[in-house]
Amino acid sequence: MGVLQRFERRLEGMVGVAFARLFKGKVHPAEIAKALQREADEQRSVMGEGRVLAPNVYDVRLGPTDYTNLAEWSEQLAAQLADMVTEHIEDEGWQTFGAVQVRLERVDDLPTGVFEVSSHVADPARPASRADGAAVPPPPPMTGSGAVPPLPPLQGRVATDTGRQHPSVVGRAGARPGVTHVLVVDGPGTRHELSTGRNVIGRGTDADIRLPDTGVSRKHVDVVLEGGTAVAEDLGSTNGTLVNGRRISRQALSDGDVIRIGHSVLVYRQDGS
Repeated sequence: MGVLQRFERRLEGMVGVAFARLFKGKVHPAEIAKALQREADEQRSVMGEGRVLAPNVYDVRLGPTDYTNLAEWSEQLAAQLADMVTEHIEDEGWQTFGAVQVRLERVDDLPTGVFEVSSHVADPARPASRADGAAVPPPPPMTGSGAVPPLPPLQGRVATDTGRQHPSVVGRAGARPGVTHVLVVDGPGTRHELSTGRNVIGRGTDADIRLPDTGVSRKHVDVVLEGGTAVAEDLGSTNGTLVNGRRISRQALSDGDVIRIGHSVLVYRQDGS
């Protein structure tokens, strides 16, 4: 079971209700989890001796409706998200300064269903408050080898590569035999195995994967599977297609990506990978 799947299992136990009802039309925690994982991948830095440093502070900005929707579980959710990022970083053999932190913030000008993620490296040895006890802003992101203090001692497995592709992303030439590509509809947990070629998702009777959702167009999005790679392509839908919280027209998918159309959430899985 992968990092994202373990996170979703823990989230189910924490929330205790059907995701489809709780997060209908709003930011889904699985979208945040995937975005944080990608943020760690994209913002990692290769240090001396090929050691890889990942950010340890992650900020998630949410609009008023989404922030309020998650308020009841905000502390638990932030802790679970931090655990998920930590597991991902450890699996990759990367390092951080101190414990990973995830902070949920409210931003009034963000619309419902849209969120932003950023990250930075913070040295826990740096003071977090002034002598008079007043709070100070978090330290600015550290950039460049001269601004980063020495890395902590090596512990466990350490990555020494400098630019390999993440193992969940497989190109056409790298298709693995025995991998089944699946879309899981959140809420009912219905699984739809993708067939080679087109897999049209929509509300219409002629859609390959039919969703009884009034916010979904008759032919909303097509997931094309070719050579072991799945690509989502919006079909000119009325309400658009979001992948991991970002509106897309066409995008290759990796394991765990969250597709949101209308009020429906689907998770792309590569079983047997």
